[in-house]
Order: sequence, then structure tokens, then C-alpha cells
Amino acid sequence: MTIEEILKLRQEAGGLNKLMHMHVVTLDKDGGATVELDLTPELLNPLGMAHGGTIFTLCDIAAGSAAASQGTVAVTLDSTIHYYRPGRCGKKLTAVAYERKRGRKVSVYMVEVHDNEGKHIADATFTMFYTGATLDDMKY
Repeated sequence: MTIEEILKLRQEAGGLNKLMHMHVVTLDKDGGATVELDLTPELLNPLGMAHGGTIFTLCDIAAGSAAASQGTVAVTLDSTIHYYRPGRCGKKLTAVAYERKRGRKVSVYMVEVHDNEGKHIADATFTMFYTGATLDDMKY
């Protein structure tokens, strides 16, 4: 599968991506991905800030998309996130993931989240496990 075909699959993915209005913007063949999210009222906590789960999910989708850029199916094995400041309603959050270390079965991805004003919202590290399936096996 070409990187363009993989990007199209990720962009057309349903499920949680669609529910949360996340958009895979870019993939690169070196294990990188960019995912955007418009912060709408449904994605906020009771204090009016981006729910921590919203930011975490954005990071997870970015790491998974970066792993998928290699043409294989990966699932999250472990993760850590650090929140630095709140995301605000009406803002766009962008997660950029890149491959830190690639292995045969397990790889590590770093993710940075910024808002549309360039404010650093969060950082995350994801350990992804390659299942052995290919993207052709997936039911997006």
C-alpha cells in the first residue's frame, strides 16, 4: 500500500475518529503523522476546558496513524501523557507524532499537542505493538 492510500484510509476512518471530528492531515513514510481536532462543546470538561480524555485520544489517534504509515496494524501497548495547559473551546488542537524507536514488534512514538495559537498543550509517549495484520485486513 502506498503512503497516499494509507492516508486516505485514515482520513476516511469512521468510529471514534468521526465521532470526535478528528482529521488525519498528514502521514509520512518515516513514521510521522499529524492529526487535527476542532474543540467543540461536546469535547470539554465541566470547567469548559478540553477534557483530558479528548487530548489523550487525539494523541492515541496520532500515534496509531504514525504506526499505520508503515503499512502495518498497531495497537497501543503503553502510554504516558503530560498536560501543560488547557485547550479552549473554539480552538483547533494539532497532534504531531513521530517515531522515536522502531522495533520488529514494538515501536515508540512521541506526540506533541499545540493549539492554533502555538501554545504547547501536552506531550505523550506511546508504545505501539504490531499485531501482524496488514491494513488490508482492517475494516475502517
